[in-house]
Amino acid sequence: MSTTELIEKKTIGEVEHIVHASGEWDGTGPVEFSDDGVVWLQAWAPTADAAHPEFARVEVYRKGVRIPTTVTIRWSEQYPAASEEWSGKWDRSPMRHFGRTVRMVAFRQTFRDLLGDIRIEEEIDERDLPAAVADAAVAGAAVAAPTTRDWAAEFLAAETIEQIDALETEARAVRAFTPDRAGTDLHRTARNQRKALVESAWAISTAEPAPAFAATESPVAERPAPRDYLPPQNRADRRKAARKKKGARR
Repeated sequence: MSTTELIEKKTIGEVEHIVHASGEWDGTGPVEFSDDGVVWLQAWAPTADAAHPEFARVEVYRKGVRIPTTVTIRWSEQYPAASEEWSGKWDRSPMRHFGRTVRMVAFRQTFRDLLGDIRIEEEIDERDLPAAVADAAVAGAAVAAPTTRDWAAEFLAAETIEQIDALETEARAVRAFTPDRAGTDLHRTARNQRKALVESAWAISTAEPAPAFAATESPVAERPAPRDYLPPQNRADRRKAARKKKGARR
């Protein structure tokens, strides 16, 4: 049996339904984001230096409990780099996905008796990883991608979609798409190179071919009018010969 079968996953909507229907939920505070852990904002926008927020936090209240559950999570610990589908969604909408992940973590800590170890679909879990990697994570060992291979250069040198696919398979096998800025940049490089190859192939396939005769044949000369076939003197000689022939018949 695969270890991933032990993980119960739901959407954030299903989790909220369980929490709200319990009668124990007493409200959720606004999700806040921060680049440094000091300044917190409810509305976050990317800049040239930051493609995503570094931290997210939220408070969840439970009836009968005086102090709310306050949870702060870090982007690099939650970013689903192992999944091309989910990492792409996080890159496009960081506030949405980072925000609902922090809400899920807070719900799980506040209502452990209701949710157990339920996770939402995009959450990282050691049981999602290959057995060798999971064992190393449980033992506290650091699982790092090799530093001797220049993955970005290899992706940029790829000339076909098949080469991109093969490189991505190898990169995921050694976890080169690490859950940090470097891993995010590498994934973006691979994705942009794939897009460039697809656009190039499409441009070539839709280009109109040049006429086959353009480089090998010279233009066809215009045909002269019938009266220009013979020089004027030839026509005069023929008229003179015709008159003589007519007089001889008489």
